[in-house]
Amino acid sequence: MDNKNILRRSYQKKFDALKKVIIDRPPQGWLKTIREFLGMTTTQLAQKLDVSQPRIVNMEKNEKNIKISTMERIANSLDCEFFYAFIPRENIEDIIYNQAKKKALKILNKVNRNMGLENQLTNTDELLEDLIKEMIDSNIARIWDKED
Repeated sequence: MDNKNILRRSYQKKFDALKKVIIDRPPQGWLKTIREFLGMTTTQLAQKLDVSQPRIVNMEKNEKNIKISTMERIANSLDCEFFYAFIPRENIEDIIYNQAKKKALKILNKVNRNMGLENQLTNTDELLEDLIKEMIDSNIARIWDKED
């Protein structure tokens, strides 16, 4: 097993642990929720950040569109840590396998179209797993190419 596979599996354990502790975003957003929990007004937060009060109101309404650097600055002014992460919806290995399978099926379908014209169809069940394994082991980036 190469280092990338070891690292991928290590991070999968971390992703799984994160999924257990992540809480849903509050309906009004994190910025407004934390500010209100702290008993701080929008005017007070605006003063801490040296921005206008209407800008704070706008940021709270459009929290999903705030730059990461701005969110870090806001979090710091609220004495909070700001985290962002990409957490895979599925196991990383499953995402890779499923993508490789899609790619392998495309390749085999193309081959079978050509061979069907010559009456030499291949048994795709036998070749599919071998092709998936080969793509993952030899050139994993290839599974993400649009065309083959």
